[in-house]
Amino acid sequence: MQARWSEAGSSEVSESPTTSLTVRQLERGFYGLRFSPDLEASWRREQFQDRLTYLRVNLVLLAVIIFTIVQLDEVVLPTVAQVIPNLARIGVLVPLLVLGLALTFLQRADVWYPRFMAVGMCVGLLGIAWVGLASWEAGESRVFVRLVIATIAVYFVLGLPFRSALAANLIAIAFYAAIAVEKAMPWADLTHYVVMLLMTNVICAAGAYNLEHARRTAWLDGRLLAETALQDGLTGIPNRRRFDDHLQRVWAQSIRERGSIALLFADIDHFKAFNDRYGHQAGDEALKAVSKVLAHFARRPLDLAARYGGEEFAIVLFDTTCDHALRIGEEIMAAVRELAIPHTDSGAAPVLTISMGIGCVVPVARRSCQGLVQLADQALYAAKDAGRNQARVQAAEYEHMKTGYFRRHMPEKSEPGKDQ
Repeated sequence: MQARWSEAGSSEVSESPTTSLTVRQLERGFYGLRFSPDLEASWRREQFQDRLTYLRVNLVLLAVIIFTIVQLDEVVLPTVAQVIPNLARIGVLVPLLVLGLALTFLQRADVWYPRFMAVGMCVGLLGIAWVGLASWEAGESRVFVRLVIATIAVYFVLGLPFRSALAANLIAIAFYAAIAVEKAMPWADLTHYVVMLLMTNVICAAGAYNLEHARRTAWLDGRLLAETALQDGLTGIPNRRRFDDHLQRVWAQSIRERGSIALLFADIDHFKAFNDRYGHQAGDEALKAVSKVLAHFARRPLDLAARYGGEEFAIVLFDTTCDHALRIGEEIMAAVRELAIPHTDSGAAPVLTISMGIGCVVPVARRSCQGLVQLADQALYAAKDAGRNQARVQAAEYEHMKTGYFRRHMPEKSEPGKDQ
């Protein structure tokens, strides 16, 4: 019977619902260069912040390059300077770059900059294409190369996602071809220029796709490494370090929102006796099975189930009343009993059970979350002292608690010779 349970437990854990978004994304892949919505938002935000300094430098350099080209036209391409006034040549791109630079200093720059620059560079490419065609019409075809340079810049210099850069350049090619036809450009010249633009885009698109794919892969790998450092190696759920960080974060948020927090401590009853009877491998499988049950009850974004240490687990429930926390605790204990893991040496039940201590508070700024931890700890010991396989709640005023230690009230023992 024990062997059958161990095999079933291993099978269940392999399909654990605690598998992270990062792992699932790596398994699915991202050939369209898109993550799931939550990961995509995090990726864009972090990448923008990491490359922000270089992006600002690039925007300034591009503005300087535009001014330099305008000055060179006066000497090298005087025909262009006569046909296209300087104001027309710098009156589109430079303002776009300046506005883009200003957007990088906004609080939500990671959201607004890519949107603005995707539209802005589409307009900029159309302007460069128009200048090139007007110059060709005046007998100066060398201006075409600027559209090629601009194409490269849109893919690699302005910090645009691959999809946005590709869309802007394809629109520019279509615009160039349409205006060239309207200006009656010979088919030989039109074919030559359009093919050159297409070839430039194919090369740039391949490079930009591979570069962004490599960056996304490296980001996921780094995120997975960070998650692994905060994950319990045996059960796969968050470890004590992750629990401490999470509790601090939701504590601060609860203070801001004046909400409540419930902390549930769960301890497997008579676990040493279980290991002594069935062996440590069976004990490991039991820990995995119990952790899976707990993880099922921490599904909301700010809830967390973690292994606190040894056979003890913790669940943080954000914005939860004491009644709801107690109901969740009772459901968890029932789910653990339903695992029907034999435990003949338990004094609480013939199957594996847990004791539950629940602390509920409304955080205040002058107190730390350690008071909540102590409150749940006291409740857990109260459940153990009452006979185990049950839950106890501590929701009394915690502001006057002296954190760091507490006196455990042990059950009275009968004196020798008296009736037991």
